[in-house]
Amino acid sequence: MKKLLTPLFIITAVSSTLMLSGCDYFKNKKEASNASLSEWSCTNPENLKQIQDYLKNEYLNEVSNRLNDSHYEADQALLQKINNGLKFEIKSVRTVTADPNKTNQLECESQLVVQFPKGLQQRAENAYQEYKQQCEECEEGYGSLRESIESGESKLILNNDQLKGKFNYNVVKTDQDGLSLDVLNQDAVIEGVTTVTVKAVQYAAYMEQNKKMNEQAEVSATENAAQTQLAQKAMDIRKKELDEENAKQVERLNQTWDRLSEEQRVQQKQDQADWFEKRDVDCKVISQKSVGDIAESERETYQRQYAYWDDAMQQQNQDMQYIKCFNQRTAERIIYLNNSIN
Repeated sequence: MKKLLTPLFIITAVSSTLMLSGCDYFKNKKEASNASLSEWSCTNPENLKQIQDYLKNEYLNEVSNRLNDSHYEADQALLQKINNGLKFEIKSVRTVTADPNKTNQLECESQLVVQFPKGLQQRAENAYQEYKQQCEECEEGYGSLRESIESGESKLILNNDQLKGKFNYNVVKTDQDGLSLDVLNQDAVIEGVTTVTVKAVQYAAYMEQNKKMNEQAEVSATENAAQTQLAQKAMDIRKKELDEENAKQVERLNQTWDRLSEEQRVQQKQDQADWFEKRDVDCKVISQKSVGDIAESERETYQRQYAYWDDAMQQQNQDMQYIKCFNQRTAERIIYLNNSIN
């Protein structure tokens, strides 16, 4: 998943007053500046609530940006329902600092749990599969949305309409004996939550797009089948002409040879054998030339349908070009032998 730039969230307290600064979320939120900090602790409920509110807002900003950048239409009613019901909760808080009384910074570890509305994960998974039909390479080969989200180094867990991840923050004493809270590694969780929401609200758009693509594919398949049938028919007609000409040229060559005197046949015997070998080798080489390498003005009528050929038709064309060359070289040999008679 793409990495987001890690924002810094700072909650500052001077004396017993909580001062909030350093992030867009708290701009124009003057009522928050009078909230009170209770104690020097990783588990202060008020502080945790402020962090949870901040994370929720970061998610709202990110999902809005993602949807604005996407050409897929989002289900706005569902988006509103998701945003209203989405909960960020900080749980299992642990103070890493050994002796809080001998330091100016408390290192805090916790688990960040995001609770989705019931059934949202499954809808997002279904949407993921729909999206993969359009752009398999875009999802880096993951079999499911859950696999995609859980594959990163952040070791996120997506299950039962919940996204869980490790979450760290610090409580820091300032020079004025106040406190600040620094939020650290929320990026992966925000990205994961945003991905689930975006997929879910664009599900209908993916299905509609796939429906159109399937309909277009059916139309294209029908058109291609008709063109392939036409290409085969044109090829078969030309093959019949070449085969008929081949039979005539072979017969004419035999007749011309028979018209030679016994002495002439003896004289021409080795030359005739050498010519047979050269004709066959030359025609095999010539017949392997790709139609795409032939100038359009020089292509036979049936060859102008080569875009619709399958492997069998490609081989048939090669066989036909051999016969064509065979006929031309044989006609030239007949002229040569006739000149020998005269």
